[in-house]
Amino acid sequence: MRKITSAILTFAISIGFVAAQNTVFTDYPDQFSELGSVVKSPNDYRVTSGSPETPIWSEDFSSGIPSSWTNAGFDGQGNTLANALWEYRGTATTPSNSIGSRGAYSGKNNNPPTNTPIVSPTVNNGFVIFDSDYLDNNGNTSTPGLGSAPAPHIGTLTTGTINLTNHQYVELKLNSYYREYAARVFVAFSTDNGTTWPDSIELHTDIVINQRTSADAVIKSDVSEYIGGESQAKMRFIFDGTLSASSGSGYYYWMIDDIEINPLPTYELRFTDWNGAPAQDMVFGPAAGSTRLGHMALATAGTNATDQTRDITFDANVYNYGSGSLNGVNLMVDIYSGGALVTSRMSLDSVDLNYRDTATWNDLNTYTNAWNPSSVGEYEVVYSISSDSAATIYSDTIQVTVDPTQTSTDFNNISSSFGTENLAETDGIIYAPEIDLVQAAKATTLWVAFSSTTVAGGFIDVEIYDTAGLPVGISDPMDPFELVGVAAETWASTSAGAYEITADDIANGYAEIPLTDGTNPYVNLPAGSYSINMILYSNAGANPIQILNDETFSTSGRRLMFVPGDRWYGGFTSPIFNAPFARLTFAPNIGVNEEALKASITVAPNPAVDYVNVSFEDLDGNFNLTLTDITGRVMVAETVEVLGATKHTVDVSSFPAGVYMLNVNNGTASVTYKVSVQ
Repeated sequence: MRKITSAILTFAISIGFVAAQNTVFTDYPDQFSELGSVVKSPNDYRVTSGSPETPIWSEDFSSGIPSSWTNAGFDGQGNTLANALWEYRGTATTPSNSIGSRGAYSGKNNNPPTNTPIVSPTVNNGFVIFDSDYLDNNGNTSTPGLGSAPAPHIGTLTTGTINLTNHQYVELKLNSYYREYAARVFVAFSTDNGTTWPDSIELHTDIVINQRTSADAVIKSDVSEYIGGESQAKMRFIFDGTLSASSGSGYYYWMIDDIEINPLPTYELRFTDWNGAPAQDMVFGPAAGSTRLGHMALATAGTNATDQTRDITFDANVYNYGSGSLNGVNLMVDIYSGGALVTSRMSLDSVDLNYRDTATWNDLNTYTNAWNPSSVGEYEVVYSISSDSAATIYSDTIQVTVDPTQTSTDFNNISSSFGTENLAETDGIIYAPEIDLVQAAKATTLWVAFSSTTVAGGFIDVEIYDTAGLPVGISDPMDPFELVGVAAETWASTSAGAYEITADDIANGYAEIPLTDGTNPYVNLPAGSYSINMILYSNAGANPIQILNDETFSTSGRRLMFVPGDRWYGGFTSPIFNAPFARLTFAPNIGVNEEALKASITVAPNPAVDYVNVSFEDLDGNFNLTLTDITGRVMVAETVEVLGATKHTVDVSSFPAGVYMLNVNNGTASVTYKVSVQ
C-alpha cells in the first residue's frame, strides 16, 4: 500500500486521476467474461507470533451505519451527489445481507454468480457496500448512466472520533471485498476531528480492471504514522469511481465489514514489493534479465530433443511490520514435486531489521546457489522468511512446469485475458510477447489458451521473428514489424491464410496452431530470442478472441502491440498483457526400441536398381542412415530429419551389383536391413 498525499481528501481527486490512465487499451465494463470472477489473492501470506490482540476500537455494523458516522457522495467534479451513498445490508434491510452487488455488470448473471456478499466473521449481522455499478445503471444493462447516481462518482464513509492517546503503534484491520472497473479505493486519515485529511493509503493496488479480491480478503495495515497516539482521529473510506471519466468510469463494488484498530504486533514480517521489484522473484539464466519461463521444455532421457531449462535463482523483499527489532532475517526457498521436497535454497547472508526497515532482493537472494530442474514434472516453489524473533512467513505457491515439449512465459496461473475486446474489436491487432530459447529447437505448433468469451470463427495468424537488432522503442506509424532476420513465418499475413478458431477449440479452451517454414510442418529455430506475433481477426467483433494471461511475474522480455491505423506500442506497465498462455511446442524426438523402430520403417524397392526409399511413419527426430558393402566399407552416411511421415531416397545407381547393409539409428535404437542392388 502506498501513501497518497494529493487533493483526494478535498474531493478534487477525479480531475487528477484522469491523466493517470496509462494504457492503449480501450476499457469497457466486462458484461460477459469470466474475468469478472478472476480472484486475486494476497501474495504475502503471514504467520504472526503471539495471540490475537483485543481491539482498541471496532465496528461490525450490527446496528447499521453508526449515527456518529458521515455518509456522503460526490460527482466527478467534487460536487455533492446525493444518492452516491454507501448502503447498509442487514437482516431486516431490503436488499438484505444475503445479497451482494445489484449492478447490471456486477456478475449477478454469471454462472455461478460472482456478486455474492462479503465473507466476514460477522456478515450475519450486516455489512456496508458502495454499489457503484448499481448506482450507475440501476441493475439494467439497457440503462447505463441512468441510475440514481451515475458514474463518475465518489462515495465516502467517515467514522466518528477515535481516541488513540495511549496507543502509539496501531494497525487497521478490516474485511474487504472489491471488484474493479476504472476505480480506486482508499482509507484517509485525520488527526483533528475531520478538519483536515493530510494522509491516505490506497488499498487493493494489485487489482486491475475486471478483477476482484476474494470474498473473504482481510487487510491489515500499519497506520501508526497517520493516527498513532492521536486523541481526535478519524478514518474515511473512499470509493473513487472517477479514474477514466471519458468512458463513464466507476462500476462494480466495494464491501467492508469488521473494521478494527488493534495494537501493532511486536514481531511480524511481511513480503513487499520494492521499487518496482516484486515481493518474490525468480531470475533465469544464463544471464540476469533472461525471459522468465513458467514452462520449460526438457527432453526425456535418451532423446535428442531441445532442452530449454536453465539456472534459476530466487530473491525476495521483506519489511519489519512489527514495532520491535528483528535479528537474523533469512530467505529460504523450498522446491517440491508431487508433495515431496526436491531441494532447498537459502540466502547467503542474514540481516537485522528495525521497525519499518526493509530487506531487499540485494540482501535476500540465492544468487550464488542456482537451481536447474533436471527432470520433467510440475514443481511448487514456496518462499519463506524467518528470524530469531518473528514466526516464519510463507509466500503463495508458485508453479514451474518442466514439460517434454512446451516452452512459455506463463506459470499456469490464470490472472486475466487480453485480445480483440480490449481494442474495440479492431481487426489485425498484433500482440507480440518475447520468448528466449537457450538451445535450437524445432517448433511444430503454437498452443494458445482462450477465455470463455472467445467465439469460434475468428482467426489467428502467427509470425515468429528473430529479435536481434530490434530497437527498444517502436513508434513509427504504420511501419511493418522491422526486425532483423525473419526466422520463420506461419501461414500468410492475412486472415484468409490464418488459423480459424473452431468450436472444438472453444470447448477444449485452447488451439494448437500449426507452424510451417513454407515447406515443412515445423520451423527450425536456432538459440536466441523470438517475438511471437499473434495477429487477431474477430470479423469486426462478431467472433471475439481473448487469450488467457498470467500475472505471476512481470516478464523481463519485450511485450509489443500493433494497432492497425496507428503504430507499434511497447513499454507496457499494465499486467493485463504480460505472460500469455501461448506456448511453443517442439518436436519431442521420442526414443523408440528396435522393434518399434523396425515396424515404423519401410525400405523399398528391394532389390533396387537406381535408388532405394527409406520411409518413416509416426517417428520424430534425427536418424542416421549408413549403407555399407559386404567388406564394411561405408558407401553412404546421411542424417535424415524426420517429423511424422517422411520418405528419404538413397541413390545406388553407381554401386556395383551385390548385397549391402543399411543401418538406421537415432542414438537409442538401431535396425539393419539387407539391400540387394542389381
